[in-house]
Amino acid sequence: MTGINYYIFISALVFGLGLYTLLTAKEAIRVIIALVMLFSASLINIAAFSGFWGFNPEGQLIMFAVTTVCLLNLAAGIVLFVNNFKMYKNNLIKEPDPVE
Repeated sequence: MTGINYYIFISALVFGLGLYTLLTAKEAIRVIIALVMLFSASLINIAAFSGFWGFNPEGQLIMFAVTTVCLLNLAAGIVLFVNNFKMYKNNLIKEPDPVE
C-alpha cells in the first residue's frame, strides 16, 4: 500500500515540471499544457488528502470544482491559441516582428 508521501511527491514533481514549462515556454500550446499540469498537481493533492481521511464529500466537491475550472481554462486557452494562429500564422506567444 502506498502512503500519502508518494502522492505528494508525484504532485510536487508534476507541479515543478509545469512551472518549468510555463516559465520557459515560447509557444502558446506549451503555456496551455503547463497550466493544465499546474491544475493537475493540485488535483492530485486534493485526491490524496481526500483519500487519506476516508471518503470526504467536501473533498470530492472541491475536486469537481477544480476540474471544472481546469477544463474551462483549457477551453479558453485553445480558443486563444486558435485566434493567435489565425492572426499571426504561428504559435509564438510574443507578437512577431513586422515584415518590412
